[in-house]
Amino acid sequence: MKNILQIVSIILLFNLTAFTQTRIYTPTLRSPENAAVNQMPNALLDWDAVTGDGSEIAYDVQIAPASDFLNATSFWNIQVTALSMSNLQFKGMYYWRVRAHDGVAISDWSEAFSFTVVSTVTITAPANQSTQNPDPLVKWNTLSGVTNYDIQIDTAYSWRTESSGVSTKLTDVFVLDANNAWAVGDGGLILHRLGNAWNVVESGVTNNLTDVFFVNAINGWACGENGTILSYDGTTWTSMTSGVTTTLNGLFFTSSNNGYVVGNTGTALHFDGTVWGTQTTGVTVDFYAIHGLTAQRIWAVGKSGKYSYFDGTTWTAGTVSTRDLVGVWAVDINKVYCASKAGRIYFWNGIVWDEQASGVTKDLNDVCFIDENNGYIVGKGGTLLYFNGSEWKASASGTTQDLNGIHLLDASTGYIVGGSGTLIAFQGEGFNSPYRKSYVAAGTILEFKFSNLLFGQSHYFRMRARHETDTSDWSPARSFFVVASPTLDKPVDNSAGIALDTLVKWDLLTGVVKYGVQLSTNASFTDPLYGESSNGEQRFDGLLFGQDYFWRVNARHADDVSDWSVPFKFTTINTVNLISPADNAIDVVLVPRYTWDAIKGTEKYLIEIAKNSDFTASETNITATNFYQTQFVLENMKDYYWRVKAIQGLDSTDWSATRHFNTVSTSINESKGQSFSLYPNPSNGELNLGFNVNTSEMVQVEVYNLLGNTVFKDSFVPMVGEVKKSYDLRATLKKGVYLVRLLDGKKVFTQRLTIE
Repeated sequence: MKNILQIVSIILLFNLTAFTQTRIYTPTLRSPENAAVNQMPNALLDWDAVTGDGSEIAYDVQIAPASDFLNATSFWNIQVTALSMSNLQFKGMYYWRVRAHDGVAISDWSEAFSFTVVSTVTITAPANQSTQNPDPLVKWNTLSGVTNYDIQIDTAYSWRTESSGVSTKLTDVFVLDANNAWAVGDGGLILHRLGNAWNVVESGVTNNLTDVFFVNAINGWACGENGTILSYDGTTWTSMTSGVTTTLNGLFFTSSNNGYVVGNTGTALHFDGTVWGTQTTGVTVDFYAIHGLTAQRIWAVGKSGKYSYFDGTTWTAGTVSTRDLVGVWAVDINKVYCASKAGRIYFWNGIVWDEQASGVTKDLNDVCFIDENNGYIVGKGGTLLYFNGSEWKASASGTTQDLNGIHLLDASTGYIVGGSGTLIAFQGEGFNSPYRKSYVAAGTILEFKFSNLLFGQSHYFRMRARHETDTSDWSPARSFFVVASPTLDKPVDNSAGIALDTLVKWDLLTGVVKYGVQLSTNASFTDPLYGESSNGEQRFDGLLFGQDYFWRVNARHADDVSDWSVPFKFTTINTVNLISPADNAIDVVLVPRYTWDAIKGTEKYLIEIAKNSDFTASETNITATNFYQTQFVLENMKDYYWRVKAIQGLDSTDWSATRHFNTVSTSINESKGQSFSLYPNPSNGELNLGFNVNTSEMVQVEVYNLLGNTVFKDSFVPMVGEVKKSYDLRATLKKGVYLVRLLDGKKVFTQRLTIE
């Protein structure tokens, strides 16, 4: 009986223990997700809540730099289901896990998740290689958990444009040492840099060259179209017999007696120190590039993602993707990178090919690594990507030309080549000129404005983040060009007919204190008129008629003065444009008003009226307005001619084109030899008009001053016969001379009226 009870007790104890061990669940981790990247230094660890039998659930959290959690930092008895970290190391990989307990039982540790902290700042503006004002605004993506940002800007940078001396497309480059490099290009072009300058070297061919490779200073090769292979012996380039006519695109040598060249339609040739022989690779499409580690580790890549790998004995073909593979670089047997079309990057990890994010969509043309943590890819439109050991980031190349080839000797020497003779030298980290400026920004802001940058200069800038225990990598540098000078707007270049007090305008630049403006009568700006403006415009007055003028603008701020803009030219007006009466007009009223376009900046106008086109015995008058009112009645049904010139000081325009008109015939019967009677005259403002009419038509009476302004108007339909009309204008007319007009349809009669 005793034994039975003991057995029952053991069973009950076992069941109770098993129940106790499983009554609280293991937490499920939520975020950061497993293998997450670009996490903040204050990453929030978040997990699902669990239930248990105890009165209160608590959690233990561990975070460690390795998956064994031997050096873990632990947080015990956390009462919530999320925990914010602080001061995590930039670019650091972390593992974390959580367990729960309720005072009665403890769960197992959760599955461990890993995440990687962001390596640096991601800049979003200004756009790479854009043109900016001298006060560009820098923007970047938010980083939480940082205290400060460091910002550097300089005119010196890792990459520096050098003069190649040519404008021909360059396709590839090879660096032997700091003072010895070679580049090849279209038309059989070969450049040699020996010392501090690039010089053209005779190649002996005119075919486009595609690649160049050197084993040492006296053993080099170049390849190209139509099966071209050239060899260099330290003195001369000599053509070699390739045995093929296809275009050859890539070279790789392990020694002066062992090398390979690949090209279109799967062509692969091997050099044994004497001759080139054909290789079978298993690929029949075009090969574009080749690279390797040793004679037993070589990769050739090409069209439609095809590649072939050589192990020293056999070539084995495979497929990376469907994209053309244009460049390849082997860092080691398990680290091979391919540059591809449309911004694609493929990576061989020793087992499979994976695609890596490039952040760009432009075609990539070549790839080169200094070591496994420092690599570069170049491509179309000035694309330059930098690999920091964990990710690819866009960097500044300083050009928008297509970049075709890159080769780096070490961390301080290398070159990029591209379209139109583009040649860019690598000079290490850069940011080392006397001009360099450094700033510190608070970790809470997301933008920063530069000021007083140099006009007409390329600027490079970079950023990094800091907190109490770590500093991030510098971001890849971005470049922008500060405008060299203002852009002129109006009047447009070579404008004619410009007024004497013309207003010139140009595009406003931000970050500018003042603009200098010069005006000259010659393009050399000898003895110019100078002015200053702060609002993008300047008015010139006192100009001469019919004169060519040149104008230009520069800008300045506290640290620099821009170049003068490209000058614009304008020519001032030299004639008056007449408006009315129209040329060859008929039935013009006997007291016409002459009008013309006003010319700004003009003091007065001279009008000449005559009965003949040579203006003998003419009537001349001067007026300050762009019209003149005839004060005496012209003859009925007569031809008249008129013209105008503008006057400013001692200067005047040419006479305008001459216009002709013919006056109207009358229809209102004259009274006492006049068109109508007007009395008393002089008057105190009480007017009496008398006239005879033959038909009942609308008649209009107008009174206007000598400036042509109407001061009174009336209209009525009279009875046939003698008409009398009276007006009391004492409150309207002041002392002076006025003209009274009587209009009957197109027929007009005018008399002078004096008010005393």
